[in-house]
Amino acid sequence: MSRAYRITVKESESRHLKAGDEICTQLELLEILPPEDMATLLREELKRRGFEEQDDGTLIRRDGDVTVKVDPCTGEVSVKAETEAQITQEAKREATGFNDVGPTERSLRERVKEQLKQDLERQFEHEQSKLQSQATEKLEKHLQDLTPEINDVVNQVTRDALKQKAQQLGTVKEISEDAESGSLTIKIEV
Repeated sequence: MSRAYRITVKESESRHLKAGDEICTQLELLEILPPEDMATLLREELKRRGFEEQDDGTLIRRDGDVTVKVDPCTGEVSVKAETEAQITQEAKREATGFNDVGPTERSLRERVKEQLKQDLERQFEHEQSKLQSQATEKLEKHLQDLTPEINDVVNQVTRDALKQKAQQLGTVKEISEDAESGSLTIKIEV
């Protein structure tokens, strides 16, 4: 006569998950002055806007989980968003066995444990995917806010470079700027 038995196996696991997304682009600065002078103008303008100079010469600004990095020498801009979370997942399975036929209790328990590990792995993959989506959303939102500021930086550096170039060409008689239209008029005497 066979006897049925039921086993319940429960597993839980905690992991620290991280996700990130990054985009790189190039500033389109006109070569009005020599490259090192353009880099200096860019560096100074970025510092005025809250960027901090690093040992390698790049400038970085952190806004929460988003980091903006600019290399003033090459004009490369990278924006990186990161997110992380401590996730705990739990899984539970039951199985029924018979003591006179089929697998022994030990092999049944091991098979159920293996299935639980697969269940937990799928749950963590799902959580990792959600974190990745959050990082991408943060990046996209920050890019929308950052684009006008970067355009302003490029315009300001271009204006400053034009003013310096005008001084090199002759005596500056008049400079007029229209902030609304973004126009700059420089009258020089050569």
